[in-house]
Parts: sequence; C-alpha cells; structure tokens
Amino acid sequence: MFPRGRPIQRLIALTIFLIFLVVGSRRILWGSSTALPRRLSPGGIPNFEGQVRFWNNLRRLLESNPPGTDAPKRLKKTEDVLFNPNADSSRADLLYIADSDVRRIQKAHEKVVRKINAENSGLDLVYNEGKRGIISSSGKKYFSTLLISLRMLRRTGSNLPMEVFLASKEEYEFSVCRKILPKLNARCIVLSDILGNDAVSHLQSYQLKPFAMLFSSFEELLWLDADCFPLHDPIELLQSKPFTDFGLVTWPDFWASSASPLFYDITSQLAPRLSERASTEGGQLLISKRTHAKTLLLASYYNYYGPTHYYRLLSQGGMGEGDKETYLAAATALHQPFYAVNQPVRSMGHVNANGDMTGYAMVQYSPIEDYRLTSMGLYGLKDADALENTETPRPFFVHPSHPKIDPVDIFNRNDANSPIRGVDGKPSRAWLMERETVESLGRDVEREFWMEVLWAACKLEEVKFKPWKGIEGTCKKALVHLNEAFYGKGSDGG
Repeated sequence: MFPRGRPIQRLIALTIFLIFLVVGSRRILWGSSTALPRRLSPGGIPNFEGQVRFWNNLRRLLESNPPGTDAPKRLKKTEDVLFNPNADSSRADLLYIADSDVRRIQKAHEKVVRKINAENSGLDLVYNEGKRGIISSSGKKYFSTLLISLRMLRRTGSNLPMEVFLASKEEYEFSVCRKILPKLNARCIVLSDILGNDAVSHLQSYQLKPFAMLFSSFEELLWLDADCFPLHDPIELLQSKPFTDFGLVTWPDFWASSASPLFYDITSQLAPRLSERASTEGGQLLISKRTHAKTLLLASYYNYYGPTHYYRLLSQGGMGEGDKETYLAAATALHQPFYAVNQPVRSMGHVNANGDMTGYAMVQYSPIEDYRLTSMGLYGLKDADALENTETPRPFFVHPSHPKIDPVDIFNRNDANSPIRGVDGKPSRAWLMERETVESLGRDVEREFWMEVLWAACKLEEVKFKPWKGIEGTCKKALVHLNEAFYGKGSDGG
C-alpha cells in the first residue's frame, strides 16, 4: 500500500513502482537460460544472431585478404596416377606463377593464418557444445538421392540428427523439408539466410561444404555427401579412436596426390612424399569444431578462393578437383592433428560391353579398425604380400556416385554404361564386382538400397514433388527394376 498524499505524489510513486516492476521483470526473463528460446531465423536456424555476427567477421577476413593475382597457369594436362605406397616418384610441377605473385599469395595467406591464430579474433564458432550429428547438402536436383541415403542411414539404427544445408531459398522444397525430413530426424537449413544472397550467389556447390560445417549447430559432426551412406551406426565413430584422439578423420581416394609444390611454398611447408598418403575422397569426413575450428576457418579461405587459386594449387586439374583436399591442407598448414585412413578405397561395379569393369560405387572402411592396425605397425609394411595376409577393416561407407542415383534420371539412361542394365540390355544389379568387396559388405546392401530407391520414388510422387511435375510412372519403374534385377520376376510377382 502507498501512503496517502496528494494525487500528483501518488501518481509519481505509482509510475516509479511500475518502472521498477517492468525492469525487474525483464531482468528475470533475460537472466534466465530457460525463460526464452534462442532466436530462430525464418528458416529455423539456431543461434541465428550469433551466426550472422560470426559470418560478418569471417567475411571481412576473407574479402580483405584475396590472393591478389591472376589464376595460376596450368602448363600441361595432369596425369591421374593411382596411389601406390611403394612408389616414391617426384611431385608433378605443372603450374606457373611469377615469383612476385607467389610472394603476394604467400603474404595474404600469412595474414589469414595470423588472424585465425590470434586471441580475440572475433572468429569463435557458434554451435551447441556437446551436440553430435550428421550434415549434408542438397537442393532440388539431389533431394531424391539424399532421401535414399538418409533412409539407408536410418536402417543402421542411428537416430543422430541431420542438418541438410541448401544454398538458397530457391533450393527449398516444402514437400521434402516440412513433410518428409522431420519424420527422419532431419531438417533443412538455408545458408543464404546467414550468408546473404550475394555471398551465396558467388559460391559454387562444392564451395558450400566448409560453410555448412561452420554454421552447423553440431560440435562433433560427420559430413556425408548426399549420395553417401554408412553401413553401421556412425555414433561409434564419434565415440572412438582415432576421432577422439585426433578430432579430424579423412578417407583416401584412388589417386595419388597431385598438389603443386607451389602450394607448399606458399604455406611454408615441406611437401610430403607422394607415398605418404593418397589424395582425399570427400564423400565422408569426421571433424570436431571444438578442436579444429581453425582448420575449418582456413579451409573456408581455401574454398572461398578455390576456383581461382587454391583448387588448382591443391590438385593441378587432377581427378575430382574441388574442396576435398582443402581440409587436410588446412590442418597441415596450421599444424593441427588429423588421421587419414590407410585402408585403400575399393570399387564395385559390373562388366561393360568392352569386357572391362565399370565402377559405380566406392567402399570406405572403418577408421576404428584401421587405426588399430596402424597402431600395430601393419600399415607401415611396404611388402604387398605381407599386407595381403593382414586383417582388413570392415566396410563402413558406400558411395554410389558414378552416377548419383536419382530415380527419374536413372531410368532415362540408355547408354551402354548404365548401372541398371547388363551388357545384354536387361535389368541388372550394379554391384557385381569385385566379388570379394561385394561379399565383404556382409549382407545384400544393394537390394536394401533399391528398396529405398523404391520408397523415395513412391514417396516423392505421393507428395507431388515439384521438380517431378509432369513426370509419371517413376514409382512403378522402380518396383519393376527391383523385382526383375533382385528377385528375377516381373512387377506382377510372376
């Protein structure tokens, strides 16, 4: 109760009381960690304001330190050489950059590294501590491929959340992002909500990968290309060595490294021997943002200037030129630890009209078992016979990337190298060779895969997937192929 007094005094006292009440209420609300949810962007991005602030700081760093030169000139075509741990040939030197330009690129690189290493750099990543998950990228063209892979992931029993990054709102598809993905514990995040339309418009699809990792809400994550899936629950990879020891794990490609010696000059490193490790296959990658934030920041710089400079410096036009080499390159430039799986990638395919094998899918192996064998010194052996008699890690990932399986496109292919047709033109399995590799999967994975192709085809027809407007019969075609190629009977069951 207020004491009696003149009306004006009572009014002043009441006003002061209300001000204290409102201010105090605000302090209670804003001081509580559970009173209000984190602000969400229109696309549902957690920590949206913090992400935008971080991007503004990162963009200033990227744009204020361009290489400052014309693109490196490639003097001749790169030869794609299969990796051989026993061959220690010299590194190909196929680029020309004037000495003055090398120094200019080197100076810009040094400034970026210095800023990344500085305390109070303003480049602290925004993520939910302790949160684990899977991230990928897609768009209207690859949503069907992504759904097949996501369903294969869920077959392992994994319920790890997935964040699917889209470049812009033009790639957003309501039927997938709002109707299908949430039921599979996945959601879409539109990068242009954070980066802005202008920045995204200047980035090609494979340049977006490091930015998806940077802006994911996960602290520890598994990156999967839209066409790559695990055979086992990937949570074990996040909970075990080598990931828990190194914080960054990569897998090998078929090819020897084709990085230019100039890259190592620019980054002030000694070039590793070609026999040390294969080039990187980018279908899957494990990384901790707590331990390797700096690696991701520098990788974003390499990718931001990838098409003009760093992709060529890291591959010289070699097979699969793009972002795939930038993560180990950034880690080595910053002297951060990493583990590169030693077990060679293997291919699955079938015989083509020329009698040769056409590969349609890659198989990658468990880093846990690979690390155990490496720790025993077995991968230090150069003797092929000795290696042949050692234990092989179990297969862990399948990457059907040649071609990516889209239910519409795959049935429109009439070329001789179609993965769903044999040399006689009849429906066929794609993964028939090498038999040892196929059998090592432990179950009929290709049949499971085609069951999910069927599911995706029928589901997308059901929800009237806009990119398939005017296209009919894909669900039925998938059913016919599944029955004929895997069960040896027609669509009517006969």
